[in-house]
Amino acid sequence: NIPVLALVENMSYFKCPDCGKEHHIFGESHIDSIAKKFSIDTVCRLPIDPTLAAATDRGEIEKADSSLLKPIIEKIEKL
Repeated sequence: NIPVLALVENMSYFKCPDCGKEHHIFGESHIDSIAKKFSIDTVCRLPIDPTLAAATDRGEIEKADSSLLKPIIEKIEKL
């Protein structure tokens, strides 16, 4: 009975650094239908991003760009 605040879809897509197009390597997302089914209003999609992996490997993930998680961060701050 623990409430779920949000959903985060990790490795949701890969954004091509050359053309900017998003590629759904693991297929199209179903996160919106899952969120709707469980009445979850906040959803974030995180891309496959080598810079995030490198920051994690260096133990510096807190220095990475967290803008994609902004909706969840704002929700937590309001609690």
